[in-house]
Amino acid sequence: MNRFRNNRSGGGYPLAVTVVLFILIFSCGIFEYFRLAVIAAQVRDATQSAILAVATENYSYVYSGLRQSYSGAFVRSGDEWQEQWSAGDIYGRISRNLGLVKEGTEYVRKSSDQTEYSISGLDVKILNSPFAPESSDSAYQFTAEAKIHLTVPLSFGWGHLPPMQADLNVQAVYRPRF
Repeated sequence: MNRFRNNRSGGGYPLAVTVVLFILIFSCGIFEYFRLAVIAAQVRDATQSAILAVATENYSYVYSGLRQSYSGAFVRSGDEWQEQWSAGDIYGRISRNLGLVKEGTEYVRKSSDQTEYSISGLDVKILNSPFAPESSDSAYQFTAEAKIHLTVPLSFGWGHLPPMQADLNVQAVYRPRF
């Protein structure tokens, strides 16, 4: 009987190895999630910064209309009023802020010859305040909206998992302070 009890001394090793491997894989998944969240926040913040710059650059177009009434970026041309605003160079600002390189239709961030993430499909909408609204309560403000597509290849899953793809929406509103 004593002979069988002494031979069971290594029975816990497979369970310990299994638990350690499970914890390791689970931790890798959590770290990958955090990496994706940080990249998405970084791209969103850079896009937000670029959109804010566009709204601020349109100050000279918007200010006089807002100072005189509740209208937005309009200029008088002959007998009629025309919208006047600029969408700026949003891709250029984002690529400078994030250190991106243009490859085809995408802007890519690379580290040691591997693609870290890419952005594409920038869609910018400028919503001008209406000209002479009926009431100041119904008038909306000068708004710049952007939608950008983010693609991040996963470093977890050894290339068998598809990349994370997300559309990031960003908005900036020009609000005069006087």
